[in-house]
Amino acid sequence: MSVSRSSRRYFDPRFEATIITVAPGEHEITAAKDEIVATVLGSCVSVCLRDPQIGVGGLNHFLLPKNNGSTDPSAGERYGDTAMEVLINDLLKRGARRQNFEAKVFGGARVLSGATMLAIGDNNIAFVNEFLKVEGIPVVSRDVGGTRSRRIHYQPSTGRAWVQHVQPTARDSGHEQEIAYLNRLKSQPVAGEVEVW
Repeated sequence: MSVSRSSRRYFDPRFEATIITVAPGEHEITAAKDEIVATVLGSCVSVCLRDPQIGVGGLNHFLLPKNNGSTDPSAGERYGDTAMEVLINDLLKRGARRQNFEAKVFGGARVLSGATMLAIGDNNIAFVNEFLKVEGIPVVSRDVGGTRSRRIHYQPSTGRAWVQHVQPTARDSGHEQEIAYLNRLKSQPVAGEVEVW
């Protein structure tokens, strides 16, 4: 079964590159010098992971740290543990070598109200820090925590990342997207194949 992607591509003259947007629960990989992967984060976390030796890399976007013991093998990339495995596996399939990996980590802000919601960003940061440490993947840059959403643009071929902190507004689309995504998680069945190694 193939996973339907909601990413879209458009040319951005500011970067002189094609921008590939990554929605929550998804990832994108590229080695093209004229492609940049981008996303908007609140409490979610994105890991930009690449092999600088061959210039292939990508970005994921996950909302919750762990699958929490579900026996469903198709838990999807909404969870950090699955999202990281899928990103790593896809990079290895594209010729990347694990020993060359370098990571940049973004997100995990406290943008949602309520005690449980406040902890989501902190839990995502703690998870990804531990995951990368256990896997022996060095973090060369990070911008995490705080109370503001972030727009991330990442060019895997060069490893360059741009981060824009977004001033919160009454109708912040990033916050609305995360809340809608959380609500879908509660009501929709999980779908999509995942290879876990």
